[in-house]
Amino acid sequence: MSPSLARIVVASVIAILLTLSLSSCWYVKQAGYFLSERARAQPVSKVRSDPTVSVSVQTFFNTVDQVRNFSTTSIGLSPTKNYTRFVTQEKKYVADVVSACAADSFERHYWSYPILGNLPYKGFYEKADAQKEAARLKKAGLDVIVRPVEAFSSLGYFTDPLYSFMTEYSEDVIAELIIHESAHATLFIKGADQFNEEFATFVGRKGTERYLEELYGPHSEQSALRQARSSDSEAFVVFLKETAIMLDELYRDTSLTTEEKLSKKSSIIMRRADTYHAEAATRFFSESYLAFDMAAINNAFIDMYRLYEEDLGLFEDWFNKIAAGSLPEFVVTLKELASGAKKGIKKAMAERLSAL
Repeated sequence: MSPSLARIVVASVIAILLTLSLSSCWYVKQAGYFLSERARAQPVSKVRSDPTVSVSVQTFFNTVDQVRNFSTTSIGLSPTKNYTRFVTQEKKYVADVVSACAADSFERHYWSYPILGNLPYKGFYEKADAQKEAARLKKAGLDVIVRPVEAFSSLGYFTDPLYSFMTEYSEDVIAELIIHESAHATLFIKGADQFNEEFATFVGRKGTERYLEELYGPHSEQSALRQARSSDSEAFVVFLKETAIMLDELYRDTSLTTEEKLSKKSSIIMRRADTYHAEAATRFFSESYLAFDMAAINNAFIDMYRLYEEDLGLFEDWFNKIAAGSLPEFVVTLKELASGAKKGIKKAMAERLSAL
């Protein structure tokens, strides 16, 4: 993109966002960062031709090509121009995302966006802005988390780039990231945030597993390492779900005041942290899980995992019983169901499965 064309695109998009947002400076600021980042992105083909580019970066580009091809030919995800451009930056992630939840329940906090509708997160390119939003929500009495994100899908409206920090990722992490975000670009239902994230999570994980098996074999070192990481993730989610059940039971107790619920909530979290610390060595493989501070969690942290993983069993059932273990069939059948069910798709999935 030439500098003059980039300025035209930036000016046009900001004008549209200004109209949509009725003078919201958040849209203008984030749009500026977003489009500036994409204007700086270089075609991968150009970066590849640079003789000073390291072997590790060239290997990274080869992996990306393989994953992009696999995602379309072997999974059935929509072909796009995503991940064909490269952005060099010092920061090790793309943006900071704020999520929030009630302090005495798992009532999720939503932000409203033009076109996309309500979503349970808000992103910021500057960490200070994310922290300011988090402080505002905490002052309102909500549980809040701020987390870095390594990528996000613009749902086909723009070309999503690769970032220089991704060159440090292992092959399975690269594969899951690209397949996950490509799933969003293939199927996104307005108003169905839970489905959207669970669909992308399931396709990302299952697709990565199949990618490694096809490339290296099911009993390879790469597949074994991936399985160890997956086992850690699954064990961590199980622990959080068990904690959520305890907290949910507390929150539903109408005989307690809000203050009493919050006090008992703290006690439950501390007990769970003690249990986690005592059992971590037998539950987990990787250092990140072994060293995790379970005492620091809150409702927003737990709800983040519920958003991405609450009903993955439903998707596993659909994969096995409706799609007969075929990822392309899984994607096709859910796209067909989504065309009629819209945001009621998870209910429609459950009804279809119960009728078997």
